[in-house]
Amino acid sequence: MSTLKVGTIQDHANSITAMTIDSSGRVSKPNLPYGQASSNAKTTATNVVNLNSHVVSGGGMNVDTSNNRIIVPVTGIYKIGFTELADVAAYTEIIMRKNGSNISGGRTQTGTSHQYGGLAHNMVISLSANDYIDWYCQAGTTHNNNEYNNHYVYLIG
Repeated sequence: MSTLKVGTIQDHANSITAMTIDSSGRVSKPNLPYGQASSNAKTTATNVVNLNSHVVSGGGMNVDTSNNRIIVPVTGIYKIGFTELADVAAYTEIIMRKNGSNISGGRTQTGTSHQYGGLAHNMVISLSANDYIDWYCQAGTTHNNNEYNNHYVYLIG
């Protein structure tokens, strides 16, 4: 049996740190692709959710605020998801889409005496380099306060 004792793993050509392991065994991956954004505009039925606020990304992830999508840099397994606040006394449905095709989503139903309803959904999906994820409002209306919604994509493996 062999034991490999290293604290840092770097690529051979450019000495870029890919992984660091501290003395307690905690692993950090400083170039792990991630992206998230929220919206400060209402989104109504049959429109793509705006990604125009609180944009954060790293590891090569592209949060494209012009086209309201997150584009992945490498092939892998990703966790994608969202939280939204519905802003209508009925139901609101948000669909997550891969390259413009529906893949999964969620719906919230509020009664006539309640205007707001929370909605969240996430999943794990295989994506190829340059695939994109966007969020589509199938029905209802989302709230326009960016504190109440979030959309994210990050590489898990």
